[in-house]
Amino acid sequence: MNNTYLNNLDYEPRRRMVVRRKFRWIALVLLFIVMVLTVILATKKVTAKREGYRVKQVASIQIQKGDTLWSIASSHMSDEYNDLNDYIAEIMVSNGLSSDKIQAGNYIIVPYYTDGSR
Repeated sequence: MNNTYLNNLDYEPRRRMVVRRKFRWIALVLLFIVMVLTVILATKKVTAKREGYRVKQVASIQIQKGDTLWSIASSHMSDEYNDLNDYIAEIMVSNGLSSDKIQAGNYIIVPYYTDGSR
């Protein structure tokens, strides 16, 4: 028999053994990573605890003589809104207004928040 053939026969079992060892190490490392992530995610506490919640509603308000969109928004804006301009923009969108001009006697919808109940 050829000497090269015998060397190849001897090499094949070694190669299989090396591949098995590498596969085992990769499997162990992946298992370890999955276990660590499971422990981290399982022990993580929820920090967003809410005592209550607020519900967004709307009110229909009749515009009085001398009212402006700014004065109505100033008197109805709550802490949920960061900026008076954002609140006015929401009122305008809710009422389909293209400008801040309003007329006495008309009605507009004004959003507001109330405490929610379960």
